[in-house]
Amino acid sequence: MKILIIGAVLALFAISAQAQERYSVTTGDVALTGTGTTLTIQQPAAPIRTGNFETATVYCSVACNVTQSVNGTAATTTAGTFVPLTPTATGSLLAAFTASNVGAGTAIGPIVHLGAGQTVVLDLSKLILARTAGANYSISISSITGTANITVIETELP
Repeated sequence: MKILIIGAVLALFAISAQAQERYSVTTGDVALTGTGTTLTIQQPAAPIRTGNFETATVYCSVACNVTQSVNGTAATTTAGTFVPLTPTATGSLLAAFTASNVGAGTAIGPIVHLGAGQTVVLDLSKLILARTAGANYSISISSITGTANITVIETELP
């Protein structure tokens, strides 16, 4: 009986470990001329998974300000693509928007001031995107004339 219980517990751990799917989404290098850009990750109208964030990496070729917000008015353009980072990933069930038109949300964290040519990696390990329709996380780069790139790594849990 003990062996059966131990086997069942180990099977549950194995299933749980396989259920996590990791993804990356990026704006890629964006040439900006007197404008900013925003990357938004958002729950769909009928959420299925919880999104757990890991990191955001932001680069600016010129001095820029980086801000973060949550739960802005839902983004509708421009759809981005998640890249699976785990071999068992079946496809993200969250939505990504590069050059996002997300509305104003609640600011989180301080403004990060980057010098020309700098990259910053932000720890998002405490940030969770709940299973709530339209819930979102956005990271924005201020208006610049230069090149910018935002990349986010996230894990989805069923």
